Amino acid sequence: MLEVCAEHAKLAGVQLDLRLGDLRDPPVDERVPLVIIPFRSLLHLNTDGERRRGLRAVRRLLAPGGRFVFDVFTPSREDIEETNGRWLEREPEIFERADWDDGARTLTLSVRGGGRASTMELAWLDAAEWRALLESEGFAIEACYGWFDGRPYTGGEDTIWVARLSP
Repeated sequence: MLEVCAEHAKLAGVQLDLRLGDLRDPPVDERVPLVIIPFRSLLHLNTDGERRRGLRAVRRLLAPGGRFVFDVFTPSREDIEETNGRWLEREPEIFERADWDDGARTLTLSVRGGGRASTMELAWLDAAEWRALLESEGFAIEACYGWFDGRPYTGGEDTIWVARLSP
């Protein structure tokens, strides 16, 4: 992914500093004004201990007044029932299978297409649990949106969080 990103950035004339690392212990020494963890990446952390390590790493990286932005989801009952154990074509010739474990709150997601296949496990929390976790790790929540267009969160699957370090 980093190679593809670097290639696209070069073609666009954008200079980037790309680093491979673990979001629980990122290869970054400097303090930054913004930390973004996109693409629901925090769902790859399966326990509260791993999530806390990730949030503490963000806290160490943020400069005073810095912001932290990330997105996650909590699946709806309907989504689980409609997709569980079924291969669905999400894009032409790209198939996805969701195997949900509602008790453990995990999703084993398998993707195949173009002669390649991959599987990953994701773990979710609901919005109230994310709020409590963020606050317990020293973040003040500025906003919780229901989608990237800035609509307020009123329940549902997706949440986009904006937080700052608590004073």
